[in-house]
Amino acid sequence: MSTLRRLWLQAIPKTLLSRTTGFLTDLPLPRWARARVYGWFSRRYGVNLDEMAGSLTDYESLSAFFTRQLVPGARPIADAPIVWPCDGRIVTSGPITDGRVEQIKGQTYDVEHLLLDGPLAARLRNATQATIYLAPGDYHRVHVPFDGQRLRQWHVSGGLYPVNRETAQAVPELFVRNERVVYELRLVDGRAAAVVMVAALNVGNIKPAFPISGEVRRGDELGVFHLGSTVIVLVEAGQPCLLTVSSGALVRMGQRAS
Repeated sequence: MSTLRRLWLQAIPKTLLSRTTGFLTDLPLPRWARARVYGWFSRRYGVNLDEMAGSLTDYESLSAFFTRQLVPGARPIADAPIVWPCDGRIVTSGPITDGRVEQIKGQTYDVEHLLLDGPLAARLRNATQATIYLAPGDYHRVHVPFDGQRLRQWHVSGGLYPVNRETAQAVPELFVRNERVVYELRLVDGRAAAVVMVAALNVGNIKPAFPISGEVRRGDELGVFHLGSTVIVLVEAGQPCLLTVSSGALVRMGQRAS
């Protein structure tokens, strides 16, 4: 089944499908239709509308609703050295061994292939990592997981494979195949870190927040996904480090992650 799925995913026009979805979701909806469309989407994907800033009719398009902000206090920032950068479910977490990151049980990929930056990858060769999958109904904004500095960001061109569990099992090195944005960060103790926003089918639009560099605090916004995808957090070996969490565990932005 994995082989058939991989062949099917290679054959479909992933970029065309994603660009078409992006075009359609950017189309303005008449005000009278917004509550119906967004209400259906919320029921289908489990969106908690009580957390949403504003009302359904305030969001001009599906894209605007996907990237909605939350009411103040919906995601309190824990008094912890490291917090989760986004909502989602843990795919894998734990130490990286000899530069190999666990994609899914039994499959790994090279951290340098993910980052495409040799010096940063060398510092993160034995880091701790967490890979978090964002479902379509999740809050799609990604935030800084700790106090420190935001140094650089860069875009890596790639494909737009889906990033669900079935595809992660079927497609080797999935996360280094897909388009992504890499943010290089530093903790206050000088250790290196990175947050990688990985695009996916129908999620080819990642919008970084600004400024590009400077001091940051945990909870500051890094970027926005359209629909859902995957975030990978890497923190250089040392203390504090990322928690090792069971695969499938639900996490929320701002909760303790160290």
